[in-house]
Amino acid sequence: LQDICLKPGRMRIGDKRLCLHTLSDTEDLPGRLSTDMRYERMSTDRSDCRLSFAAPVGLLLSCNHIYSQYVFIDDAQEILQMMEKNSRNMLSLSKYSRSNAVNQEWTEMYLDEAHTKGVLPVRCHCNVIAWAEDAEEFRHIRNDTGSQLAMMECTPRYNTIDTPVIYWAGIPGNAGDFPSEESFYTFLEQAVCLFAGETNYRSSPSPFGIRLADRQNGIPVHVDISDLPMKRGIITNRNKFILGPSGSGKSFFTNHLVRQYYEQGAHILLVDTGNSYQGLCRMIHDRTNGEDGIYITYEEDNPISFNPFYTESGKFDVEKRDSINTLILTLWKREDESPKRSEEVALSGAVNAYIRKISENRNIRPDFNGFYEFVADDYRRM
Repeated sequence: LQDICLKPGRMRIGDKRLCLHTLSDTEDLPGRLSTDMRYERMSTDRSDCRLSFAAPVGLLLSCNHIYSQYVFIDDAQEILQMMEKNSRNMLSLSKYSRSNAVNQEWTEMYLDEAHTKGVLPVRCHCNVIAWAEDAEEFRHIRNDTGSQLAMMECTPRYNTIDTPVIYWAGIPGNAGDFPSEESFYTFLEQAVCLFAGETNYRSSPSPFGIRLADRQNGIPVHVDISDLPMKRGIITNRNKFILGPSGSGKSFFTNHLVRQYYEQGAHILLVDTGNSYQGLCRMIHDRTNGEDGIYITYEEDNPISFNPFYTESGKFDVEKRDSINTLILTLWKREDESPKRSEEVALSGAVNAYIRKISENRNIRPDFNGFYEFVADDYRRM
């Protein structure tokens, strides 16, 4: 636990010193508000990266901070009646000061907008509380916060006196203590434009997924990029396409993904063209005493091969016979050369005869060399 020090002009929580910037007056706002803005760093001539209008004081502000948005929905009729009264008072005093005439004109525009469009009048306030422990860092975060507000075309207003009051009023249940002079009148549509629409990384509720790191804080985040999006109808398949230049970490990420999928009970078959996953397979192979992590690779002394005539049950169904015929035709004929019907019939007869022979005599070990010798010798005599 840390003590909270509330003093005019300074506020501390333990060793952390707080600084406060507020948007509490319409003069601090830009001439036009919008729900989103173009983020230049991630945009191109052909595409825009759109972020919320308040993104500069949200995730784009890299220091420790809290961005708070307040919308006070009071009695709309009372607000409009108060505005009508203020407009009449400023009109009667317009001869004494031109500012009264200008304010009266703005008030009338506000009332016209409320009555003609039926929009809801509200009070709004936004603030950014940032903190640091040493004086040098405090100066940096104060300047950074002001710069981010300026990026929104807002006037940075650094508060030094009322930081404890606004901090206290922001605690849930203390809204009644919020100073009304720190809010400004606007409409609900304009008020929500000052909301931050981006959130930080959140863990998925799915029980299946992978662990990644929050790139801002390095905090582990549980992410499901397959099952939960499929369940919600966001995607229709689990295909993944990983794109990046050489050395960007494609194989590193895939090793990480494959290992976590394996540890959650997934059955994985990889086609590895660069031996990127040989180390992972070796580790799993050692841990499981050879049950998993089987890695089959090409070696000059031991090339990859398979026996098309091998079956565990010793039975050859129609599909197995057709696959053997297709394999032999592929090895026999060139890509642009089609087999003749007579050749297909002769090959099918040879395959069936060889299968019949090995089925009758289980002592014969069926393999491709044996089939070749059978065709060259026994089948010719038949």
